[in-house]
Amino acid sequence: MPIASNVTRRIRIHAKLALGSLGVASLSAMMVTMPSSVSASSLQQNRMAFLYGQVASRYDSTWQRIASGFALDHRLDDPRVQQWLGWFEARPQMFDQFARRAAPWLRYVAEQVDERGMPGELALLPFIESGYDPTARNPAGSSGLWQFMPATAREMGLDSTRGYAGRRDVVASTGAALDYFEMLRRHWYGDDWELTLAAYNAGPGRVNAALASSPAEDFWTLSLPRETRDYVPKLLALSAIVSDPGRYGIDLPPIPDQPTFVQVELEQSLDIRTAAELAGIGLDELRALNPAYSGTQVQRGLLIPVDAHRTFDTNLAEFDFDAKPQRYIVGRGDTLSEISARTGVPIEEIKRRNRLADSRLRVGQALMLAGG
Repeated sequence: MPIASNVTRRIRIHAKLALGSLGVASLSAMMVTMPSSVSASSLQQNRMAFLYGQVASRYDSTWQRIASGFALDHRLDDPRVQQWLGWFEARPQMFDQFARRAAPWLRYVAEQVDERGMPGELALLPFIESGYDPTARNPAGSSGLWQFMPATAREMGLDSTRGYAGRRDVVASTGAALDYFEMLRRHWYGDDWELTLAAYNAGPGRVNAALASSPAEDFWTLSLPRETRDYVPKLLALSAIVSDPGRYGIDLPPIPDQPTFVQVELEQSLDIRTAAELAGIGLDELRALNPAYSGTQVQRGLLIPVDAHRTFDTNLAEFDFDAKPQRYIVGRGDTLSEISARTGVPIEEIKRRNRLADSRLRVGQALMLAGG
């Protein structure tokens, strides 16, 4: 089968790609207005240049991109905001930790916030929620970059299956979080982002009950849990620092305003080790970029580093999905019947090749499936 048709069949690049300072719609418009003398090949080269970050961003850093979209009153004279400003100023090393965790994700989240016309401050909210750690878990039950509770995650379409956790999927959970914000505003709070943020943290039921018992529809006067009363001021304080870090003696570690990953969809599941080999990167690097996957198989929304995508694309075009794998690494929860169904190798053949007396497996065990 020709490579081009194989690539089209096997892989679909999402429209959620980060394209420098121009979005998909802007790029399309630019192509439409190109002179007729411009060749199709040069248009493709331009597109690839945007995709791979070869066109300079109009922002010096992702921090600057975020600050350019700030739209909230940071209330610098409010005592609660002042308290959190002092808290951050006393912990400048925290921003190094923030930047290290956020580096793969911050630019993507900032772009998604901007595309929806939302205040840029929302791109900083995962710092408050999870420290920008998609693997973060709270004893109360919330999880992921945006700290969704299980019930809310299900309502917003974040599913979990064996080997996949939607709340830890950065792309899926970011879309769900921004959808949730839009839903809260549309149903209850209009343009009041302070109330919307409070409802994201405490739930709309609790915020609406507080509003019903208050003479003023104002976040700052509501009787709310301590965590929620701190939630908005903490975000506003962090936003003020990002807006003018020098004023507060903070050095924001540089995060380039360039795409870090490409999201792809595979029509068939793929062993994560094989995916890493196809991309020419280490397994740990691929797992770090795909924290939603805990098993050995990947399929939906696989994230590939932007500088490895060409290699992955080329190798995937020549990959035979129908060939039986040579070996399989047992993941948590795997059973022989599931492995047989995934790989197409009969259970008895797996047991014979690996001299298994029974069906017991251990995590990390390497099973030979072909050859030898």
